[in-house]
Amino acid sequence: MSPLWSLRWLWVYFLIGQFAISNVRTAWPASNSSNIQLLGIFGNGLTMNDSSPGTLWSRAMFNAAILLSQQYNITIDGQFIGSQLVASGGITMNALSNSCLLISTSNIVGIVGPTFSRETQVIAPFAAQLSIPVVSYSATDPGLSDRGAYPTFYRTVPSDTTA
Repeated sequence: MSPLWSLRWLWVYFLIGQFAISNVRTAWPASNSSNIQLLGIFGNGLTMNDSSPGTLWSRAMFNAAILLSQQYNITIDGQFIGSQLVASGGITMNALSNSCLLISTSNIVGIVGPTFSRETQVIAPFAAQLSIPVVSYSATDPGLSDRGAYPTFYRTVPSDTTA
């Protein structure tokens, strides 16, 4: 009887833990008050309702980097680094049009993302024309390693060839 009772309590703890993890909400402080900004391009998930765990982690790391830069007084031309976030929905033209709009209306000094290699193949040459660096956290297409075609593109994950 005792092992069965322990198993029931373990099950209750598991359910409570799952509920607590799935209902965690975070209110990130607004970081777009600066004149100098990084553009974050994510596949989706700018709200908690349409986020997968991978998207949440990527967006959380992006926001954490912005907050840490402010905490450690990292500035560009004496101004803190702010951010703008866009969701492409995995559609290359959405990523490009959102990027064009924000670059034309804001002082974007760098791009983090896009999520997908197919989007990066369009965004990276566009950003190179404007001398804006692009750092992708998930684009793995080996063709993106061509420094001639993508001179301002960098990645934080290895290409498919290396992997």
